[in-house]
Amino acid sequence: MVERAWLPDVVAVLLAGGPGSGKSAVSQCLRDRALSSVDLDFGYARWEDAGGRVVGLPEAPSREWLNTHFWRWGEQLGVALRAASGPTLFAGTAADMVDHLDRFDLVLVLTVDDQTQLVRLGASSRDNDFGRIGSTAAWSRDYRVQVEADLLARGCRAIDARPPLDMVVRTVLQACRAAGCALDAEPR
Repeated sequence: MVERAWLPDVVAVLLAGGPGSGKSAVSQCLRDRALSSVDLDFGYARWEDAGGRVVGLPEAPSREWLNTHFWRWGEQLGVALRAASGPTLFAGTAADMVDHLDRFDLVLVLTVDDQTQLVRLGASSRDNDFGRIGSTAAWSRDYRVQVEADLLARGCRAIDARPPLDMVVRTVLQACRAAGCALDAEPR
């Protein structure tokens, strides 16, 4: 585990992956099990332009807009980390995430293939429209490939997110325990 004098009592696990990989679904399953999990997409990330100014997502963002605007955590990640108590999984991916990897004891990467991602992004049951509006589906595929490659090259652990959700959650919990970052007291 990482020694962080500014946050000594919290085991912080980052669950990253491209859009539609299942980060929010895993995070919600952990909360349903009364485990500590924070979805960083809600309240801790924001769209910014190249100058760092906060902007809103257009109704139908073009590829050009998506390539020149960035989903970032910034200082809000520190707020999320300081609010945690005990072992906590933080689910999210951001353009500035590599600048923050040292804040986590463990980084897991949910990996999916193109077809799985496309199906998930298009699902009407999904809580947000990203992947169904404008050029977000095509952009998401390229972004996922980049995120997976970048994090795996840094030695982060891959988790195959194609199986059913309960199996993915089980694998995430096992990976956390194996790394000394248990989120749950007992294997489930």
